[in-house]
This record gives sequence, C-alpha cells and structure tokens, in this order.
Amino acid sequence: MPALLDTETIASIRDQAADILADVGVAFETNRARDLFKKHGAAVHGKQVKIPASLLEQALDSLPEPTEPPAEKKRVAAASPFGNAPMIQDDRTGQFRRGTIEDAVKMYQLAETSDLYESANPGVADPEGNDSEDPFLGQIAIMLKYSDLRPTIGLRATRSNTRHGNVRFSAKKAIHLIKEIRQADTLPVMGQSICPMAPLSYDEECLMNLEVLVEEAQDITISPCTLTFMTGPESLMGTVIHDIAISLAGIVYVQLLKPGTNVNLSSFSTMTDLKTLQPSYGSPEYLYAQIMFYEVCRHLQINCVLCGGFSDSRENDYQSGFESCMTALVPFSLTRVQEVFCSPGHMASFAGAGFTKMILDEEMLINCNRILQGLDLSMDPSLKDKLKKSLDTGSFLSIGSAGLYRKEQRVTRIFDKTGIQMAPPGSQKGRVAENVSREIEKRCAAYVLPARSRAQRNLLQRYLPTPCKY
Repeated sequence: MPALLDTETIASIRDQAADILADVGVAFETNRARDLFKKHGAAVHGKQVKIPASLLEQALDSLPEPTEPPAEKKRVAAASPFGNAPMIQDDRTGQFRRGTIEDAVKMYQLAETSDLYESANPGVADPEGNDSEDPFLGQIAIMLKYSDLRPTIGLRATRSNTRHGNVRFSAKKAIHLIKEIRQADTLPVMGQSICPMAPLSYDEECLMNLEVLVEEAQDITISPCTLTFMTGPESLMGTVIHDIAISLAGIVYVQLLKPGTNVNLSSFSTMTDLKTLQPSYGSPEYLYAQIMFYEVCRHLQINCVLCGGFSDSRENDYQSGFESCMTALVPFSLTRVQEVFCSPGHMASFAGAGFTKMILDEEMLINCNRILQGLDLSMDPSLKDKLKKSLDTGSFLSIGSAGLYRKEQRVTRIFDKTGIQMAPPGSQKGRVAENVSREIEKRCAAYVLPARSRAQRNLLQRYLPTPCKY
C-alpha cells in the first residue's frame, strides 16, 4: 500500500524536531511547568524551555504501546457533529448567525437519533443564551442532559468561559460532573483535545487544562493547529517539523507529570490563503500536512488519528460536497490509514456549521463506507431460473426478490436521483433541501431524552442554563 513519506524523510523530520527542542526550545508559560522541566535537567531561559534529547527519549520510552484499529474495518467515522463552531447557518434564511442554546440542543437531538456518531462534544461553541454561572460547565451540563454518547471534548476551560476565571476548578469539576452522571469512577470517562499555541508555545490555560487531564487520568489528545506563513513556517514540511516538535514537547511534559500516561496526537494544521488570511482545510495541502504528521507519529509509535470531512465553503454547494468528500476519502489512497474521523456539519473552516450540511455529510459518510468496506455480495441460487422466466415477462419486477434487492442496494433518502423531473410548482427549495428538511424534522420529533435519575437531574440543574432546566 502507498505511503507519502519514506523512512529517511521521517527520520529527518524527527531529528530536526528534536534539534529544535534542544536548541530553540518551547515556551511554557507557567512557573510550575518550567520548574518541573528544570528539575529534570532541561535548560530554562525566561519562558523558553530547551529539552535535551535524553529527556525526549525517556518520555517516548514511557508512552504506552500504541493501539491499532482492526485491519478489516477500514472506515470513515462520524466522531461528533460540527467540531467547535461559534456560528451556525440558519435553516430558514441560509445566513450565518451566532449559535444558540436551541442550536446546541438540536445538534444533540440529531446526533442521538443517528447510529453514525461515536462521541459527544459541545460543537456549538459558547452559545448565546448560556446564562449559567460557569458557562463552561453549562455547556458540559447541556451535553450530559441531551446525549448518552461518550464525551470527547474539543472545547476547553478558559478565563473567559469559567466562573471568576477559575480555569483549573472548572476543568476539574467538568470531569467530576461527567463521572457522577455516567456513574464511573475508574476508567477514563472523557477525552479532550488540547491545542498548543503556535509558534512553539504552551500558554497558561492550555497547561492548566492539560494538567487536570493528567491528574484525573483522562484521555489526552494534543492537536497542533498551525497556519503556514502566519503562525508557522511558510512551507508544508516546515510546518510539519514545527508541529512534531511542539507535540513532542507536550508529551515530555505529560510524562514528567505522570510517567506512563497515554497521549494521542492529531493535526489540524493547514495552509494559509494569503488573499483572505484564512486557513484552507478543503485542500490537498491540508491533506498532505496532516498525513505527513500522521506518518511521523506512527513511525514514532505514538497514537495518531486523521480527521476529514472538512470544507471551507459557506454554502451547501459543489465546493462544499467536493471538499468534504475529498478530505474524508483521499487519505486512504495516500497512506496506510484504517480510520478517518469526521465532524458532519463542518463549514467555513471551523468558523461555522449547519444542520443541512450535517445531514448531507452523513449521507456522504455512508456512501464512502460502502466504497471502503465493500458489500456483502452473494450468489443468487435461483438466478438461472429467473433469467429463463424473464424471457417471457420482459422484466424482473414480478419474478425478482424485493428482499434481495434491499439487502444489496441502498436507495438514498437524501440525494436527488430523479433525473430532470421538475420540482413541484411554487416550490422554493430543491428536492435535496426538502429531503434534508424532512429528515431533520423526523429525527427531532423522534428524539427522547436520555434516562437520568432524580439525583442526576438535580445535580445537572445546578449548572444548566435557564432554557435547559428540567
């Protein structure tokens, strides 16, 4: 199978990243972090920590063995909707507006009424109407009220979204709240993605969230998000080397805090469109940067996942569908990957999301998986007899098996397969848009709240914003 990088190139990337850590260093913006590094032999100059090769090797050796997905299950997976989008495309007007509590609830309703999604995340980031005393905990409480899926959170506690700016307290309380609602004490109850600051920096809020995850033994993903020629080098290779360096620095810090802690990596770095100064995710360049990062991580025996289904488009148009499908499916042809994780509904380079796009992306994922996984085809023992009868009937409609047809062929409920037939007179929507609207209405109507005990409901009441209180 193909791979993008050869072993010599991977070794060179790794060596250059290690040299950057030892010679340039990474900024850690808390005394606690710098003191810990200094205690273990790293040179500290102001905020800059220079990490020697010996400390890096020790950290890599203490990581648990990486996990491998089952080889026979190549697939595109729906992690959770939207990513973390502050803006939502209005179903009625098509215009983007600030996300609301109602949007967040609707997102969970649609995710819970589908069998595609594998995790829950406050994808409508910092919604309007969140009057909780602690807005971060309010968003966690909304998720716990409306979803039974495992929390895998991209949102993090910050000084601006926590009560009195107490980042550490809110980050820790969120984990305890999940434990109490999920009634789990031992195993990790959530995963969280931590994004360091490019270039080469871990800010105070990032470090506090990371430290809480280590203390509470939760799943950790470090996800660099570097933009070429802006927050990172102008070349794709330079950006990948930067991202490997900053990710390795985070791994070293986690291992110093608690040796043996598992750390996953994932890259959201991409090229910058200098015409608009915006990131470009629906592009071959994004795929190349992400896949190079992935291949170096796998070579270093570090868990890493690829993410796709991204679009820079602000419309549900040809560009949107092409970019989502390209970023979801193409990685399988460029590298030895078994899974690509997507966030249906993603629009406008993480700035926006939409419910119509969510349903369209779900349909895209289903069809991609039919290509990746193949079909369970079998020989029809009565085929010869049917062919004989067809000479008289001229059609298989009266002699064929509807059950066999449905088993081997899937007719989409969403995409338009009607040819050149016109939409009904006076219709202001196309057929696909009407199908999506019906699907959204049907699933929202079918949604049922997850079962919670009286004690759990009372606990959530303390943190839920007013529109979501029981």
